[in-house]
Amino acid sequence: MAELWYYAEGVETRGPLSVGELIPMLGRIADPRRVMIWRQGFEDWKPVEDVLEIAQQVIRSPPVRGEPSLSPVPGEPAVDAPDTKAVKNLKPKLTGLGGWLAIVVIGQIVGILRLLSAMAQYFATLDHQVLAEFPVIIWGEAALNAAVLCLAIYTTILLLRRSRPFPRFFTLQMIAIILMPFLDHLWAASMIWLRTGDPVSQLLTLDESETRQLIQAVVGAMVWIPYIRRSRRVRNTFTR
Repeated sequence: MAELWYYAEGVETRGPLSVGELIPMLGRIADPRRVMIWRQGFEDWKPVEDVLEIAQQVIRSPPVRGEPSLSPVPGEPAVDAPDTKAVKNLKPKLTGLGGWLAIVVIGQIVGILRLLSAMAQYFATLDHQVLAEFPVIIWGEAALNAAVLCLAIYTTILLLRRSRPFPRFFTLQMIAIILMPFLDHLWAASMIWLRTGDPVSQLLTLDESETRQLIQAVVGAMVWIPYIRRSRRVRNTFTR
C-alpha cells in the first residue's frame, strides 16, 4: 500500500496525498523547505528539508551565479547588465609617482647626490697653485656645475610637487648634462688660449671617464625624454 502524506499550510492540514500528489503541491509553495509534513511512521511533524526523500524532489539547487551587476550609487545612473562587461574592461587612470616615474624620482635624487659628491671631491683635491694661476677657469667651472646642480634641484622639486612645467625642465636638464663636458672644456680651452695662445682644438679632447659619462647621458636622454614627453601617466600626474 502506498504511503499517504499530509502537509500543513498555515493552520490547515491537507491530505492524505500520495507522493505523486504531494510533490506538485509543495512545488507551488514559494519556500517549501520549512513546510511541515507527516506520514505514518513519523513520531511528529517534520519540515520538508529534514525529510530526504521529499526534499530531493522539491528543493532545487540555486541557479549558477552569473555576472554580477553593478549596484547603482545613490545620485548616479545605474549601469545596465549589458554594459557591465564594458565597464570592467575600462583601464584605471594612470596617475601618481608610480610605475616608471618612480625610477625617475630615484634617478633625480641620486643624480643630485652624485653631482654634489663630484663637486666636493674636485674642489677638495684641487691644486692651489692651479687655482692661483687660473682662477677664472676654476670659478667658471664651479659656476657651470652650480648651474646644473640648481637646475637638477629645481626639476626635482617640480617632480615631487607634480607641477606642469616638469617635463620641460626635465628635458632641459638632460640636455644640460650632455652639453656640460663640452662647455666645461670649451671654457677652459678659451681661457688658456687667451692667456697662452695654445690652439683651442688641442684642449677639447674628452678623457675616457668623461666619454663614458657622456655616452651614459646620451643613452639616458634617448630613453627618458620620449617617456616623459609621451607617457599617459606623466600627462595625468603633472597638472598643477
